[in-house]
Amino acid sequence: MIVFITGPSGFIGSRLIEHLLTGGNNEIYALVRNPAKLSWLNNPALHLLSGDLQSLPALPDNLDIVFHLAGLTKATNHADYYTVNQKGTASLVDHLIENRLSPKFIYLSSLAAGRPARNGQPVTEEEAPEPASPYGKSKLLAEQEILKYKNFLPVTIIRAAAIFGPRDRDFLQFFELINHGWMFTFNKKITMSLCYVDDLVTALETCAEKSRGQGEIYNVTDPVPRTWEDIGREAARILNKKVRNIKVPLWLVRAAAGLSELSSKLSGHPSPLNLSKYRDMEKLSWVADHSKIKKELGFETAWPFSRALEVTIDWYKTNGWL
Repeated sequence: MIVFITGPSGFIGSRLIEHLLTGGNNEIYALVRNPAKLSWLNNPALHLLSGDLQSLPALPDNLDIVFHLAGLTKATNHADYYTVNQKGTASLVDHLIENRLSPKFIYLSSLAAGRPARNGQPVTEEEAPEPASPYGKSKLLAEQEILKYKNFLPVTIIRAAAIFGPRDRDFLQFFELINHGWMFTFNKKITMSLCYVDDLVTALETCAEKSRGQGEIYNVTDPVPRTWEDIGREAARILNKKVRNIKVPLWLVRAAAGLSELSSKLSGHPSPLNLSKYRDMEKLSWVADHSKIKKELGFETAWPFSRALEVTIDWYKTNGWL
């Protein structure tokens, strides 16, 4: 297959490319803005195309699949979410249509594009979206840009849960604190769906292979939701650490997020803790129903949470991140 991938330097994109290069007769083209960030991708079989979503290179005429993974998850300015996630996606779709290309188009979206769960009921793909944050709104708008062309492109959208695994830096900060004997949780219970990166990669490949490409939206998540306490306790067990649990009120998290965002604007370096992230967090429950993709495509996650977390933490330690 001839495959084009955006976002190859991210921990999800790099893992997908590794799977595709070892799992079949695939020819991979990757959109690269900064070659210095491709430390995970030194395979000579990978074709690097210079450009970005607003300045796209020529693509192969016989392109079979596009995996659109590129996106902005943290920003110094809320407008940047829309520039990259919505307008960048629109630019990519327009480029394909203008060049009369009609590959299978798999878009990596987020549960944040849907809505938070209520009364403990997992959210299905059919429920009306109510994104809580600028990030979530930008991902929903990106979905809508793609769905405009579902009659011309075989489109499938994956709404992924919170992804963890080797090379991820967002959960790393939480694990670093635990490794030092501290676990910060919140005065209100926050529950979320999670997904291990290799399970997500399998879901991406499954959608490319089996989805009808008629604008389907699929939640991809481990069937068991977790709280911050669940994640922290399991990480402490794996690290063999006794931790002191400190509960933080959410109003203090909001204040910290505001200060962090201000600092990011001054420094020009976005922080994982920001007001957009807080707006999702304060909704307390991002839990999704996973039955649709299982029923229609036969996909379900394979990695037990504990084993996936063990592999993740072992990778951090082996590579000097933890």
